[in-house]
This record gives sequence, C-alpha cells and structure tokens, in this order.
Amino acid sequence: MPGIGEVEIELNGKTETLRSSLDAGKKVNAGGGYGQVLQKLAAFDQDYYVLVVAAGLGKKPSDVEHAVWKAGLPNLTEALSTYVQYLANGGKPLTNAENDGSGEA
Repeated sequence: MPGIGEVEIELNGKTETLRSSLDAGKKVNAGGGYGQVLQKLAAFDQDYYVLVVAAGLGKKPSDVEHAVWKAGLPNLTEALSTYVQYLANGGKPLTNAENDGSGEA
C-alpha cells in the first residue's frame, strides 16, 4: 500500500512506487509547469510520461524510457496524473474540500 503522496505503477512486471519529493516536483515542474505536464499526459506525449516516471523513481529518463513504452501509456495515465497532482499539492493528495470545486476549503 503506497504512503501519502506515493503512487504505484507497474513497470516490467514489477510494482514501482513514485515518491513525492521537492526534487521530483522541481523536475516535473520544469516540463512547463504542472498544468502543462497534465495536458501532455492527456495527449499521450511519451517524453512526459518518461519525465514523470523518472522523477518519481529518482532515476534518469534513459533508465526508464523502455519500461514506460512497454507498459503502455494508457495504462499509466491515471496513476501519473494523480502523482503530478500530488506534487503540485506539496506531495500530498487534495482534500475533498480542495477537490470539490466549490471554492470553499
């Protein structure tokens, strides 16, 4: 079971855990901002999938690119989108009040 701010994905038949950290957040944000990264994930831009996975695992993009491709982008979209949102929120999930769109916290 993943901890707070962590997301599990399947790569090479193995469960890997993406961990939230300031360093990971900075690397993902450098992809044009969190919103841009989410848009690129929705557009199935493979380079951004590799960027997010590498940041979350603390690895170089070249170390994960083949595993990301083999996993299939559609199979990673939901988990990576959740992870990027955690990073944008200081490494933790959004609370219901933050996520309900009412404008009230």
